[in-house]
Amino acid sequence: FRYLLPRSNGQLDFAYLPNDRELHQERTYVNYRHQSLFGDKWQVLAGVEEVSDDMYFEDLGNSLSVTSQTHLNRFVDLGYFAPYWSVVTRVQNYQTIDALLTPDQQPYERLPQVLFNGRWLGRRLTFDSDTELVNFDRDVGLTGWRFDSTQEFSMRFARSGMYLTPAIAWRQTDYWIDNPAPGTDESPSRSLPVASIDTGMRFERDRGERGAWIQTLEPRLLYVHVPFVDQSNLPVFDTILPDFNLVQLFRKYRYVGPDRITDTDQLSFGVTTRLIDAVDGRERLTATLGQTRYLNAQHVSLPGQAPNDANASDYVAEMSFGFSDRWNLDVGYQWNSDTKATARAETRFEYRPQNDRLFGLGYRYRRGTLEQGDLSIVWPAARRWRVIGRYSYSLLESEPLEKFLGWEYEACCWRFRMVGRRYVSSRTGQVDSSISLQLELKGLSQGASSPEQLLDRGILGYRSIAN
Repeated sequence: FRYLLPRSNGQLDFAYLPNDRELHQERTYVNYRHQSLFGDKWQVLAGVEEVSDDMYFEDLGNSLSVTSQTHLNRFVDLGYFAPYWSVVTRVQNYQTIDALLTPDQQPYERLPQVLFNGRWLGRRLTFDSDTELVNFDRDVGLTGWRFDSTQEFSMRFARSGMYLTPAIAWRQTDYWIDNPAPGTDESPSRSLPVASIDTGMRFERDRGERGAWIQTLEPRLLYVHVPFVDQSNLPVFDTILPDFNLVQLFRKYRYVGPDRITDTDQLSFGVTTRLIDAVDGRERLTATLGQTRYLNAQHVSLPGQAPNDANASDYVAEMSFGFSDRWNLDVGYQWNSDTKATARAETRFEYRPQNDRLFGLGYRYRRGTLEQGDLSIVWPAARRWRVIGRYSYSLLESEPLEKFLGWEYEACCWRFRMVGRRYVSSRTGQVDSSISLQLELKGLSQGASSPEQLLDRGILGYRSIAN
């Protein structure tokens, strides 16, 4: 059910199985999303997703991405957005549907969370203010309030093709613990300065006959200094160590979340080159290479993890090739200079000679964790007929992860699909099979029932082809 009002819109998805013959119980799924605008500055967002039991998606889901879910998000946001600042008040919790997670591994409820963000720009001086106040609640473990505030001044010196931005920030974090352990502080805090210098340049030159191409060379350096402050007495509510990539390469903080701020004296450097079509401005080639050098050993880490004592991070590289509108190649690579081995690799090739056909190959590798390949195809077999297929294989386990094959017939006013699938449906490796039939009346049912959602997830770019 969907509704659209002048300043509000929403959608309710509801599924009901009155009597599951295997479990002898009724099973339900609810997913509700709502958005309202009040004037030009106020906004309300709400989302509620819930299932009747932990095995719902494993039994009734229709793809790997659905059956692998472990948490369902429920939240309500009230936001005010002014030209230079905004404030959002949120209440949020999760339904945990992974029976293997213990109570102390489940996420906290935020009751409430208040976020303030502001940026004021001068002719050269910029002031950024980011503040969070949140109450973490859970049935087990530590609970309480956390206040985290970062106030940063930066100055930007820019000329044509180059910039230099030094910045100094003050990070203040305070806790008020509801149930501290005996002998521990019920209101620990942390204060520390953060200094950084970000600089970059952009060089351009014409390439090819009569300057048909523009090639750029864009080096960038980021220096960050954070002094050591003992944080072993601080709780950990929602802080994690993210995967290292090009985004993380130029972040000032090692962790996502304020419960731990790693001391560091580091220099991140990277270089990007682009090949741009001078006629239409399209980027036909983009390549980036970067690494972080640690000038001193780090001492702050999350509980149970060793501090980072490496001299340098992995090398990370990304490349995107698209010299023709018909094909595209994306490559990502991460290399560990200490072990002299590949840490991660991703490759995706897509061939699209016309709007109604697609052929794709993909490969993903993460050392010691996964190695997967997949093939996908959408191709006309005859007039009005189209074949749809995907095959995903785990090279690490030497077994298929997902495979499906379908036929689609399209007339002027309607479309019919038949899809057969076999896929891993549970974390224990159980495999399920299914056959799906879909009849779509164009203009009346362009709304995404399960088979079409399956194809959207399974084949990159399928939606644009089907429509």
